[in-house]
Amino acid sequence: MKKQILMIWAVVLAILLGVGCIAAQDAKKMKRDSMNMSEMKSSPHHKLMMAYMMSMSEFAKVLRDQAVKPKALDVEFARATVAELRHNLDAMEALHQKHMDAMSADMKAKMKMMMEKMDKGQTMVKEHVIALERAVQADQPDRKQVLMHANSLLKHFRMMKMMPARKMAGKKKIKMKM
Repeated sequence: MKKQILMIWAVVLAILLGVGCIAAQDAKKMKRDSMNMSEMKSSPHHKLMMAYMMSMSEFAKVLRDQAVKPKALDVEFARATVAELRHNLDAMEALHQKHMDAMSADMKAKMKMMMEKMDKGQTMVKEHVIALERAVQADQPDRKQVLMHANSLLKHFRMMKMMPARKMAGKKKIKMKM
């Protein structure tokens, strides 16, 4: 009987050690993945992408602010602002493509879901920029259309800006000094 109990304890101990090793490997993998994300966020490509996004957000805000005013929208102002939105969008897409071309197939596979989500967002941004381009081609742009598309862009950029904060929800927050 004692031998059976010892055998059972040996099996239980082996299982617990195995589970512990697996958990330790998962913890190492999670740490490595978070370091990769940290490296990505500090990369020049990511920083430039974020700068384009912030620039687009500012141009959309300026356009929105002009569209809410009761007087007619200044056509030249609107066209110049939308041209800047297009310029930033094109630059972001070129940078994204260059970054994707340099990425290994393994990394692309790991980031597939995130990239699909990002592409969906980028498609939505592109559709609103195209709609704004059409709207400002009129002799007198429809303020409601301009306002709607500018607001949609702003909403998207705010959501993108908040994304890391949502992922951190529930985790210990670290106060950063600025």
